[in-house]
Amino acid sequence: MPSVQIPFPQEKYQVIWIDPPWDVKKIKRKVRPNQIEMDYPTMSLEEIKSLDIASLADDNAVLFLWTTHAYLPYAFDIIKEWGFKYQRTITWDKRNGMCLFGFHHRTEFCLFGYKGKLEMYPRRETIPTLWVEKSPRHSQKPIGLQKATEVFGEKRIEIFARRSLDKWAVWGNEV
Repeated sequence: MPSVQIPFPQEKYQVIWIDPPWDVKKIKRKVRPNQIEMDYPTMSLEEIKSLDIASLADDNAVLFLWTTHAYLPYAFDIIKEWGFKYQRTITWDKRNGMCLFGFHHRTEFCLFGYKGKLEMYPRRETIPTLWVEKSPRHSQKPIGLQKATEVFGEKRIEIFARRSLDKWAVWGNEV
């Protein structure tokens, strides 16, 4: 895949939504024998950690960091490295997934962190910590949850976006 250099955003955002290209490997399966490589280039933990996400954050900002079971322990360190304080985890039930090691892998995690001030008892729609929405395709996150996070600010960006969404800035090589 050719390498494309996309300038990193220079603005400040109140909502940062990021699904890093974790260094996962596709598993060769009999039902899909030709899908061994990922559909996109992946990054090492150090490369992800070194992303300058802190430079995108407004004085009061929230972060939604997507991770899988395998990378969950590392995601907590990454949040700190980027200058955010971990607050809670949202579990996404994708309603589909593969079975490995006797487990049906149908969930992913979105770690929520913040920088600056976070209102404890906001007067707005609440966001459940268990989100159930069928996964539309590999690595695409739930649009319903993304729209629900808009309550945290007018200036929003999705890093490593796979699609454009109204009222969101995007950064990544797939949009």
